[in-house]
Amino acid sequence: MNFREELNDEQYAAVTAPDGPSLVIAAAGTGKTRTLVYRVAWLVEQGVDPNRILLLTFTNKAAREMLDRAHDLTGGGVSGMLGGTFHHLANRLLRQHAREIGFGNDYTILDSDDAKKLMKSCIDELELDDKHFPKPQVLLSLYGLASGSQKPLDDLAYTWFEDAPIDIGNVLKLRDHYEKRKKELNVMDFDDLLLYALKLFQTSEYVRNLYQERFQYVLVDEYQDTNTIQAEWVHLLAGKHKNLMVVGDDFQSIYSWRGADYHNFLSFPKRYPDTRTYKLEVNYRSTPEILDVANACIKGNPLQFQKELRAVRESIAEPKLALLRDGDEQARYVIAKIEELKRKGTKLSDIAVLYRSHFHAMELQLALTHARFPYQVTSGIRFFEQAHVKDACTVLRLLENPADELAFKRLLEMFPKLGPKTADKIWQKLGKRFEARKPEAHQQLLAALPASAVSIWKEIQPVFLAYDAESLSEDPGEIIYRFNKAFYGEYLIETFDNAKHRQEDLDSLIDFTARFESCSAFLSEMALLTNLDAEAETAPAALDGVRLSTVHQAKGLEWKAVFVIWLNEGLFPSSKSVEQVGGESEERRLFYVAITRAEDQLFLCAPQVRRKHDGGVIFYEPSQFIREIPPHLLKQDGGFF
Repeated sequence: MNFREELNDEQYAAVTAPDGPSLVIAAAGTGKTRTLVYRVAWLVEQGVDPNRILLLTFTNKAAREMLDRAHDLTGGGVSGMLGGTFHHLANRLLRQHAREIGFGNDYTILDSDDAKKLMKSCIDELELDDKHFPKPQVLLSLYGLASGSQKPLDDLAYTWFEDAPIDIGNVLKLRDHYEKRKKELNVMDFDDLLLYALKLFQTSEYVRNLYQERFQYVLVDEYQDTNTIQAEWVHLLAGKHKNLMVVGDDFQSIYSWRGADYHNFLSFPKRYPDTRTYKLEVNYRSTPEILDVANACIKGNPLQFQKELRAVRESIAEPKLALLRDGDEQARYVIAKIEELKRKGTKLSDIAVLYRSHFHAMELQLALTHARFPYQVTSGIRFFEQAHVKDACTVLRLLENPADELAFKRLLEMFPKLGPKTADKIWQKLGKRFEARKPEAHQQLLAALPASAVSIWKEIQPVFLAYDAESLSEDPGEIIYRFNKAFYGEYLIETFDNAKHRQEDLDSLIDFTARFESCSAFLSEMALLTNLDAEAETAPAALDGVRLSTVHQAKGLEWKAVFVIWLNEGLFPSSKSVEQVGGESEERRLFYVAITRAEDQLFLCAPQVRRKHDGGVIFYEPSQFIREIPPHLLKQDGGFF
């Protein structure tokens, strides 16, 4: 194999790196996967036994792709090489050595559903299931974050539940009981695999030496996304031979909220003073103009490995900046540009609209649906179909339709210890109708509710009764706001592991209702959208639809044309993220990821105002990230006002 002809100079240097620790800083679109695959082939060609090479990735898909490509490249010469995710390797090792840490080698791995059931059982055993205790999924996410980051659980819990009346002492006590029950049952959850694999290496010299000797070469993909446990485990795996190559890009570290610590990447040369560093800066994805914008946007970050993307492609079009009036103008602008791209031959599936948070796409989803324009949402769930959005609308639905059985049961099932069967019995007892505006209907319901739900309903009741008393039929946002304040805000924190993001959605939903003249009009529009969406998803054209995605979910993907919307201060960058230590830098990295998804054309959109549900407006400045880009790199593309 002629490696010299197959690779550019930067890739060749990394692929043929001598033994010892190596840091490969692979900027966006520079052939990271290609470099890793050829590194494996190079090692095999140099006579290294594939059985002594370990490749660690973050997804099974990435592992399969790399192993398949290495297999094809070497004509099957990598047979016996071990490659997979951190969890995959941890499970393989624990299956042979779990007895060393107090488990049987025949332990069971709990799937998500089983882990939640066991957690619920532990909550019941400790009698902690009061109306203000977090749901199992929330607790599992919190315990997983503490495990992966190796941070004190009490500190994380105080921050996590700062806006909810939850006893942190009980959260800590439950974690201990959950750990005890797992050992008794000889089971591990997903997070335990990494925790115990690290513990195995730390406590068993025999096991540590066995695998340190076996894995002569260790390669790690996306190293900037490792958490504390993963980085420490990699360090021990490569502890003998020190032939450790980590590949990644600190510019694309955007997952701190789930425990990733890009300082693992930045501090690698300090941990291994004899590290050889290789930079991949030749970009094969994007045009020179797009890369100029990407290079300019990321320069504002401190504490990073400086690098500059260089294009091999020719120019196509200047990146556009559209300063628009509001979200509706933005939606019309995006649709007009998409239609123009389509006329010029770009397939809809080659176009993406990216945003910082899911609620930023509300107006656009509304406009696309009305225009019968096919689109797909990366999350698979369109904004108005999300559980928390539908939950928040249950009160409105009952106020408008006393016979809405689905809304009534959905609302009741949010209460502790009130399941579908109990909700159905109550509905039958009420005569299959709930006159939510009438005080006597509430008295009848209170008499039928289980004791655990009575106090909660008394908190919600004034929201219903204010509908007529304060003439709120023309203000759906106020009803949702009061419901959220009286009950649902705390329910979010106790029920969902991403409660803050969902609360942002609801805050924006409340403001979004300002465009509707009544609760009835709002609900009718939501129903229409849901039905039109269902039609669109079953239509053949949906396969060729425009992709709508948060930037987080777009990482690793690319499109011919990319729109980035709501590039405004407080939205992108997110005001909540900027308040956190290192938050502004991560938001800037997120913007960099958005820009570098574009191959041919890039459109940046910054509306000026958003309407509020009380009739006012919020004025927004264009994002600081836009202001940091030299004006000559962006072509002003007007807008419609």
